[in-house]
Amino acid sequence: MKAVLSLNSAAFLTFWLPVVHLLDTCNVTIHPKASVVVFGGSVNLNCTTSCTNYTQMKWEVSLKGAIEIGDGWSTLNITSATEWDLKPLCLVITEGSDPLTSAVIYVYNFSTPDIFLASEIVANRSEKIICNISSLTVGGSIPSSINISLSMGSSILNSSHGISSVEYSFVAKPQEDGDDILCVAYLQVASEVLEKSANRTLKIVASPYNVSISTNLKVYKSGASLVVKCHAEGKPFPEFSWDLPSKVGVEYSDGNKTITIHPAQVNHNGTYRCLVHNVYGNNSAKVEILYEEMSRSLVVVWVMVSLVIIGILGVIIWYCRK
Repeated sequence: MKAVLSLNSAAFLTFWLPVVHLLDTCNVTIHPKASVVVFGGSVNLNCTTSCTNYTQMKWEVSLKGAIEIGDGWSTLNITSATEWDLKPLCLVITEGSDPLTSAVIYVYNFSTPDIFLASEIVANRSEKIICNISSLTVGGSIPSSINISLSMGSSILNSSHGISSVEYSFVAKPQEDGDDILCVAYLQVASEVLEKSANRTLKIVASPYNVSISTNLKVYKSGASLVVKCHAEGKPFPEFSWDLPSKVGVEYSDGNKTITIHPAQVNHNGTYRCLVHNVYGNNSAKVEILYEEMSRSLVVVWVMVSLVIIGILGVIIWYCRK
């Protein structure tokens, strides 16, 4: 009978010992388990334990930090994360095992993008825009999780993945003057996506372009009024001058863009050339304006009318003297 009781007791203890062991286990947790912090920045960690029979909670970390301890918890505040590889340990000392856990701190350097382009871009010339991240490190090495894009307005010019720069070659257009170039960089560190951006405004200069001439008459007769206008664009806005068949009786206005001739004579017949220039170049346009002689019949009529008028004047003068 005693042997049977001994066997039953042994079986009972064998059954309950694992349960008692499980009841005695405790755990340690750190929050946050993974932190993302810029090099030199601060990070705060909180360690908690479910152990009730511990004698001490402590931190093991390569950098100094302020530690606070309470009932079942302890905090670590690192004011300046100046090491790339930081894995703080939180350790709970008990009479049996010493449970512990670790956290990971992802230390990074991620500078704002720099956009490199000429201070003055000349239209119709090949130019290049470069966007570069001068400082890019995660955990002491260059990460592959970097994406950079260059855009102008709603258009993506170029993008790169896994490298710290992107560039775009183009031929500048005058109408792009004043457009904004935007460079956006995305860096994934652990579960976080960091974003930095920069923008520059295009300053495009151009020699004179779109030069043209308009006139109210391309064929004129003696006594007509001629108005000739020159049109041009440029950055900076160009200056205007003229090469004319004759400068007699010519009036200039609107910054030399417009000339007026009244009355036009036969010597104003010929080629009218508008010359435009700025510091980046010259351009020109021309138009032919032709003089139209009176027909023979009109000349005869004009002579007869003139003779009649002279005759009438002669009669009036004779009558007055008589």
